[in-house]
Amino acid sequence: MSGLSNVFKYISHFRHAGHQVGRKVGDMLEVLTYAAIVRERELYSRLHVEPKLFGFSEAGHKVEFTLLKTPQLDEHNNPLVRNGGEITDPNTIFAFIECKKVGVEQTVNSGFKKLFTKHNNKSYKVPFNTSFPISFAPRAAEERHTYDVIFYKPNRIRITKREDSNFLFEEEVTADSRIIFTLSCKNGSEVLGNAKSLRDIEYPLDNCRILEVFSILESDVIALLNDCLPGPQTPEKAKQSSFVALDVRKRCFNSCDKRENENVLISVLVLTEFSHWELKSQNMIKAYIDKNFVVSDDLIVDAFIRFEEKFGEEFYEKITKTSFEENEQVRKLAIQIVNEYEGKIFLDLDDNVIKSFAFINGQLVFQR
Repeated sequence: MSGLSNVFKYISHFRHAGHQVGRKVGDMLEVLTYAAIVRERELYSRLHVEPKLFGFSEAGHKVEFTLLKTPQLDEHNNPLVRNGGEITDPNTIFAFIECKKVGVEQTVNSGFKKLFTKHNNKSYKVPFNTSFPISFAPRAAEERHTYDVIFYKPNRIRITKREDSNFLFEEEVTADSRIIFTLSCKNGSEVLGNAKSLRDIEYPLDNCRILEVFSILESDVIALLNDCLPGPQTPEKAKQSSFVALDVRKRCFNSCDKRENENVLISVLVLTEFSHWELKSQNMIKAYIDKNFVVSDDLIVDAFIRFEEKFGEEFYEKITKTSFEENEQVRKLAIQIVNEYEGKIFLDLDDNVIKSFAFINGQLVFQR
C-alpha cells in the first residue's frame, strides 16, 4: 500500500474546514464499528464502551469497545450498554476492539520556508515577480516534475514546467485561492486551479503539494506551500495498539505471545485510510494483535456524504459515539449504512476477505 487515501481526497475539498472534518474520520470509523456491533443483539447486550482496560503493567488502556461475557439487560430485557469505568479483570470479557486511523499530515515545504520571510506562524511573504520551484522527484522514476511558480501584479499566478516547454498554467488569484500540484501513483502530474479539488481526479494519488493564498498585499502575496505526508504517525499507532494487546494478554494468560486460533480473549484492531500503513507497521500489528480489519476509504467517504446530506453544514458534529447513543437519526443512519452491507464492512488482513461481526457459541466470530 502507498500514497494518499481517498478519504484525504474527499476531505481536502473542505479546504480550511478540512482539518476539522479530517479529525472526524476516526470518529466515523468508531460510529460505523459501533453500528456493526449493535446490529447483532447478542453483541449489543454485552457491550461496554470506552472503559479503561487494565493490563499486566497496571496501566489502564482506554479502548473503544469491550464485549462482556455476561449480557447486560434492563427490566424490559433490552440491551443495556455500559459506558466508561474500569475493567481490572480481563477474564470478565471475551474481546476488546480498538479503532485507529492515521490521516495525512500537512507540513510546510522546507524549500519554501528557506526562500521566504515569515508573515506569521501560518504563512509567508512571497514577493511579486519572484519565481520559486515546486517539484516532485520520485526515487524509482526517471521522470521529474519541476514547476516554476510566480505571482505577478495585480493578482495573477503563472506556472511553467521545466520538463515541458508547452506547459502553461495561469489564472487570477484572490484571498483564499488554492492551487494543488498532484503526483499520481504512475508518476503523472498536473496542476489543479482554484475551482478544482482532489475530488476531481480519479487516479490514485501518490503525493501532492498545496499552495494556499491568504491575502494579496502591495508588494507581496501572503501564501503557504504544504507537503502532504501520508501517515507519519502510523508506526506509533501500531506500537500503541500492539502494547495494549500484549499487556492485556499478559494479565490474562501470563504470556505476551499470541495464541493460535484465539477464542477466549480476542484483541481486535479496526483501521481505515489503510494506504498510509507501510509494511513494517502492518507486520507489527499482525504479530501482536489477534485480528486486524480495514474499513474501506470508499465506505468512510460514502458515510460522510450521507451524513452531510442528512444533517447539513454542521454534519461533522453528529459524528460521535455519543450522538450515536443519544440521537435517533444518527443511530438509524449509521445502522442503515452498515445494514446495506449486511454488516460485512471489515476487510480481514489475514485472508483479504470482507467479514461481519457475530456472536456464536459464546464467542465473537467473523463471518464471510
